[in-house]
Amino acid sequence: MPGKKTMGDTSGPPPAEGDRLEPQTWKDPKTGLEWQRESPGEMSWYEAQEYAKSLSLNGKDDWRLPTAAELETLLDRKTLFDKIRPDLREEVPFRDSLSYWSSTTFEDHTQNAWIVMFDGAYVLSYYKTNLYHVRCVRG
Repeated sequence: MPGKKTMGDTSGPPPAEGDRLEPQTWKDPKTGLEWQRESPGEMSWYEAQEYAKSLSLNGKDDWRLPTAAELETLLDRKTLFDKIRPDLREEVPFRDSLSYWSSTTFEDHTQNAWIVMFDGAYVLSYYKTNLYHVRCVRG
């Protein structure tokens, strides 16, 4: 489809022996959501919305920004009692401490949207023009 951003182009020579191709997505066994494994980097909330609409992975083009609640499902709330802030669940393959946009607009200030900071598991709202990472979801 013209205009679609396709990640993981498989054209070209095969990988060298010993190289391993990582899957482009991960399906969460707890929620059934399918997640983009690699973040394309930082962008504004508006750019993130457009990016998600134009994304095509594994032949699927119904990607979107996750809600704040969906991002929070990646956290292990059981560790909350051992630590001040929960970690990412052990089975989540993308392990970083970055901040990610959600699709959720802050109701009282619609120029803001919620982000989830995986460094400390904070959920905060920021101006939609700020730059944060993006990890799309479907399902």
